[in-house]
Amino acid sequence: MRTHVISLRLLSVFLLGLVLILASCGQSNNSQTSGGSTPAAQATPTPALDAYGTPIAIPKTAPQRIVSLAPSISEILGALHLEKRVVGVDAFTNYPPSLAGLKKVSSSSGFNVEAIVALKPDLVLSSGGLSNKYDTQMSQLGLQVVDLPSPTIAQTMDQIALIGRLTHTENVANPLVAQMKQQIAQVQSAVKGTTTAKTLLEVDDSTPGKPYVFGGNSFGDEMAGYANATNIFHSNTTNGGYPQVTDEAIIAANPQYIILTEDPMYGGQPSVVYKRANWGGIAAVKSHHVYHINSDIMQRPGPRIVQGLRCLAQVVHPDKFSGALPSYCTASV
Repeated sequence: MRTHVISLRLLSVFLLGLVLILASCGQSNNSQTSGGSTPAAQATPTPALDAYGTPIAIPKTAPQRIVSLAPSISEILGALHLEKRVVGVDAFTNYPPSLAGLKKVSSSSGFNVEAIVALKPDLVLSSGGLSNKYDTQMSQLGLQVVDLPSPTIAQTMDQIALIGRLTHTENVANPLVAQMKQQIAQVQSAVKGTTTAKTLLEVDDSTPGKPYVFGGNSFGDEMAGYANATNIFHSNTTNGGYPQVTDEAIIAANPQYIILTEDPMYGGQPSVVYKRANWGGIAAVKSHHVYHINSDIMQRPGPRIVQGLRCLAQVVHPDKFSGALPSYCTASV
């Protein structure tokens, strides 16, 4: 799991937006009637771009054999009820369960192009340049490969809508996106006007004393903003927004909350944080405000990001939410 997550989080964030441009207005061949007006300009969507800045072609017919090369893509395909059309997934896909058991076309060492080709896919979906060493090869073998940019939260919803277009499931994708936007708005409304709390968002602590964290321009930093939490490393945009910092820098910043987003195998255990050398004086440690939130909903740009946002917001502002912390906040998948 760690190999995939590290590769995702260390990639730069690309910009992707389905923005609108105005088409030019043409003159009618017939003369206008008295008092008439020139036809209004038509709004035309700019073609979506892949991770390489190339316009993405939408298939004329719905793909029937899809291969997913990223867990976030698999989650999107599952949310669009496309399980029966997916024939292969990457080694780290673990959700939804219906896709987790499919043919694996990668391992920690890379992707198996031969296995992908053998599945005879009519659409191969990847994300964030994870498969960049293989994309050209697969394209030359006649496969339609769409490698999507690493998205922000808003762009994640754009990509869900885009995958809906690619798979001809707009009728499912568009309502899903609308629901996600509504859920995000509800969280923002709940925490509006609250006092922000200094928060550490840890990504990986497999190198003791030098953890990776969510920095400025990262996916997690954006989530912190939505949850009205102050990311203590918001101003650090090194390493594509995922800087490796020191214990000393964390201690000096003195966060009021510590949020572990990594797998427990790589440091995501609150009990271990309380034992870290010299961390005892940190406000979050002293007040026992150290939490672990499910890695998959905090580190994957897919449909469940709204769950990750809800968890983060409720941890930092518990009085603004009724009931206990949802079980999905600490689930393992």
